[in-house]
Amino acid sequence: SSCQAVGRAGVIFPEMVLSVAARPMANSMVRAARLASKTASLRHVVPGACVSPVLCQSRHQASGTPAPLSPPPFPTVIIYNQSKHATQSVLADIRAVWGNKVRVLQTLEEGKQKLPCMDGALYVQPKTWGNMDHFKERLDWLCTQDHGLHQDRVGGKVVFMPGWSAFAESSEAARAVDALGLVWPGTEPVASQTLEKIGFKRICAEVGAPTPPFVVLSEEDAGVDLEDAVAKEQCIAGFMKAVANMNTNEKGLLKSIHGGGGKGTAHLDDPSDPVQTRAAVEKVLVEMNRSDGIYFEQKVNTKGDGRFYQLELEVDGEICAQGGRFVWFNSRLQKVVEIGLADDLVSMFMPAELYQKSREWAVAIAKMGGNNTRATMEGLVFENEKGEFELQFIECNRRPQVENEALALLQQDAEGNRRYTFAELMMRAGGMPAPAFEPATDAKVVLHARWLHGNPDSDGNIAYQAGTIMGMTGPRLDYVAAELMAPGEISFTSDPQLGKSVLTASSWEEMCDRAAEYFTLRKPLVMGSSSTYAQTMYNLFTSPEFRAGKTASNETFKKLDIPVHPTRGIANVLQDQVAPVLVKGYRPGEGIDADRFPTARVVSNVQDLHAQLSQSAARTTTFTKFARGTASYEDYIKELRGQLDQQGGGWVTVAPRDTAQQGNDSESAAVTNISRQNAEIWAEKAGCVGYEIGGAQYQAGLIRGFD
Repeated sequence: SSCQAVGRAGVIFPEMVLSVAARPMANSMVRAARLASKTASLRHVVPGACVSPVLCQSRHQASGTPAPLSPPPFPTVIIYNQSKHATQSVLADIRAVWGNKVRVLQTLEEGKQKLPCMDGALYVQPKTWGNMDHFKERLDWLCTQDHGLHQDRVGGKVVFMPGWSAFAESSEAARAVDALGLVWPGTEPVASQTLEKIGFKRICAEVGAPTPPFVVLSEEDAGVDLEDAVAKEQCIAGFMKAVANMNTNEKGLLKSIHGGGGKGTAHLDDPSDPVQTRAAVEKVLVEMNRSDGIYFEQKVNTKGDGRFYQLELEVDGEICAQGGRFVWFNSRLQKVVEIGLADDLVSMFMPAELYQKSREWAVAIAKMGGNNTRATMEGLVFENEKGEFELQFIECNRRPQVENEALALLQQDAEGNRRYTFAELMMRAGGMPAPAFEPATDAKVVLHARWLHGNPDSDGNIAYQAGTIMGMTGPRLDYVAAELMAPGEISFTSDPQLGKSVLTASSWEEMCDRAAEYFTLRKPLVMGSSSTYAQTMYNLFTSPEFRAGKTASNETFKKLDIPVHPTRGIANVLQDQVAPVLVKGYRPGEGIDADRFPTARVVSNVQDLHAQLSQSAARTTTFTKFARGTASYEDYIKELRGQLDQQGGGWVTVAPRDTAQQGNDSESAAVTNISRQNAEIWAEKAGCVGYEIGGAQYQAGLIRGFD
């Protein structure tokens, strides 16, 4: 199906829910043509007739301006991620760089609809994500139906793109993908295994990089069958014994190396308490459904005020990228906003000397781990009880992060083109390294904000709301570098994150101002319950503490004014108040009847009304007397004029025609008599001065033999 694009006025059409600010054109077409020959450069295109769901425009190209494309390193990509947002983010990068020259297939569960502008779909059974044997069966079948896919697979020209997920950094997955004859664009399996969370901490100890104390409860691939109740209980008892043997009551976290995004992590504030320990162990086992790769990690700054800032550094191979990314999250360690800062602005949250040292440590870890792609080192920065700043590394993500653009937009190549992380992975997998990057000239602060649909509380826990995403509303804002909203029904099982917004600014203060304006003017168009999320984000970026850089990563919502009720607009009124009346009626049982007219309910109601009206006598008026010959026409007109003068006017009813003919698409002759009775009794009391039967109804009654 063809897809529509965001026009120059920023209008979003139904098939397209990604809006990006246009950038002024700076490169001439002649220069662009010359640059196209450099195949290692990741170049952006905005096709004239868009077949892509995304228009992530480069810094030097205007909306609708065609540009030559570097040939893609692979003709086919299979995206394997159950999150619509993650899938569409990968698609965005591919379309932005190569347009429709790459065939993109989406892996999704049977019965679900592929995203707009996907070239095809590979269907798997529900709840089989991560089962590569099942995926192989479906891939083999699809290759028998699609000879082009078969040829690309045989030729090693199909890229398997998992996006961001624990699966994307699994060495097992990498080897399984390679065995299928597909191209794995992520971290090399040996390096991935070396840099997993436990291995990462061991490397930190070897290179002298600080990391919190930890105890390994189970090594990777040393798990038990959790379906076996006896084996599971023995596993839990073993973990509890290992924690007890630490002989400490220092606060910590129980973690799985396979977790991420808060999943597979449990708070353990008193390791000496067996009740707390068991609860933490069971939480991790339930969330991960595997018992290998479990460890205990002591929390940082426990002797100080407990506050810290989370710093993320990206390494490309063994090179540390420009800028540092700071993360704010809720009490469940789920990220909410991520903000990338240019190197000279990081001192807002940590001393410049410590920041530079952290970059050196990151490079040393990447070298010892054999990192061959883009990875993210995460560390916690805090001021200890002595007033000294410390940094403690906690883990390495061997895959692109959800928030990768918060650092990507702080860099550009020699020609001014921005980075596209997933396109880089494809280029590197094709043997072409990414170009050398330098600091961006038009952004020093980049905000990556997540769109969720729910109501946060003071801990940041979000009560997610159901609904269907229709798109985005609000005016186009030029500082929005990227905006993505996956259409369709909100899923609570795969990924509650609906989309993202990436904002650029030249300073921290400007970023806060723009974020406040953005969350005021633009919102997802959701058919369903309203949400306080946007108002909460507005309150965050306008709070004095956050604007001053005093809100720590682990206290994002603690000092905020949390909205009690969501903002209500016309859509909310129509949905919450008008629609129920239309469907259910003003009184119970008066709503829409799905049967054909006249329905059993209508017939029953008419019979009841007949019985009621037949026992009610209409008030005798002068017109009644005139009709009986006991009063003159002049007497009737005199009373009528007096009534009109007293009421300030009057009204007549043509109810049979309006309600029966138009409402029910039926002749009203059958209900004319009962309508007259109703008007004589009830309409007359309300000031009605006449009942018009209508010529058509009168004739229809004669034809049908009504008396």
